[in-house]
Amino acid sequence: MENNLVKEEWIDGNVMMSPRPQYNHMEIEKMIGFRLESYFNGKCKVALENALFLTKENPSELKNDIVKLKNLVTGKCAELVPDVAVYCDKEQIFKRGFLGVPQLVVEVLSPGNSEDDTIKKKDIYEKFHVPEYWIASPMSKKVYVYNLENGRYKLEREYKFLEEDIKSSRFEDLKIDIKNIDLFEYNEDDDI
Repeated sequence: MENNLVKEEWIDGNVMMSPRPQYNHMEIEKMIGFRLESYFNGKCKVALENALFLTKENPSELKNDIVKLKNLVTGKCAELVPDVAVYCDKEQIFKRGFLGVPQLVVEVLSPGNSEDDTIKKKDIYEKFHVPEYWIASPMSKKVYVYNLENGRYKLEREYKFLEEDIKSSRFEDLKIDIKNIDLFEYNEDDDI
């Protein structure tokens, strides 16, 4: 594989490699992360590109059981690197990233591996009951907001870049302004 692969994620022992993100991907990730950081103002941790070890076990108890923690980390069952994630329990922080289930995950699509975020990762976040999942697509210039209802994701709403604010049904008064984002118009046929 080429050395431009920067993200390695694991689901059920299978590795997913992601290419270095393009300009639009990084601009969207940065803007959403900054807006979330501003909204939570220290009440919750907003993490960009940090390792997440998904587990339904209590993070405090897990950190006190070194054998279980080591098995989780080395097991490669659900080790992901969300573009943006929100953690409201400080006990979820540990040396390698975060443990448990975040309150909100945002994944920004990249051409060529959109299936990873729209199918594989969406399924694993649903399985571990991540309450809210946003998929931001620079290609369609939309953000799709999913909420967990009865153990399944339901598309709550889709928002258009440059036209609307993203609203969360989970966090009262959370609105992310995406009307002023500066996206690069690129030709889909460019292979550079």
